[in-house]
Amino acid sequence: MSAAAILAGCSYTATSDIANPVVRKASWFSYLNGDDLRTACSAGEAEGRIRIVYNADYYKDVRTFDVTPQTGTDNFSMVSHMFGPLDVSEMNVSVRSPLGAFSGEPVRQTLTRQQYLTLTDAMQEDGFGTQNRDGLRLHSENYYWVALGCSQKQITLAAWANGDDDLRDLHFPIVLQKVAGQVDPLPPAPDPDVALSPDPTIGHDRDEQDRNFYRTVRGNTLQ
Repeated sequence: MSAAAILAGCSYTATSDIANPVVRKASWFSYLNGDDLRTACSAGEAEGRIRIVYNADYYKDVRTFDVTPQTGTDNFSMVSHMFGPLDVSEMNVSVRSPLGAFSGEPVRQTLTRQQYLTLTDAMQEDGFGTQNRDGLRLHSENYYWVALGCSQKQITLAAWANGDDDLRDLHFPIVLQKVAGQVDPLPPAPDPDVALSPDPTIGHDRDEQDRNFYRTVRGNTLQ
């Protein structure tokens, strides 16, 4: 059974810890799709929340950013993580999991309302809320951004993938870099003309097929 099939039934919830490599290994696809955020949003409990994920070749560098309004104030909490790099040669790929055990301690920042608005304005300038990316394939080996936000009990999903987009032209990562407080800068995206997006279903190496994976934008979800 492929890693994607194994992970398809593992849900990320409000009490899950993405910094825990076991949790991340079991529920990365659910986290990336914002399943926990979607549940809270539909219940009216996630207004203004944002999740942003930067995949800079999954086994080299992944960044996650979760922004939540602080109750009773105009401020917002941002919790970010950096996962990687990982020497894939040291992984036990025989377990059929591409989502292995490299961990990242959380970095916690407080954002002012103005910083939050600057970030969301930049996201909208880059197409958040107006995209139609149905069918866009996000490969683990490639560089891509995924962003989700909750407003009026509705989830908005946006995605940008190198090769289909020039990630170097995006505005919101510049804002994100300034407010996140991570010591290491965001990995620069490569030239889109040389972006690699191989299909992991092609080839005869079982370990290679299981180690590499992808998600596809289908409407407002990742499948």
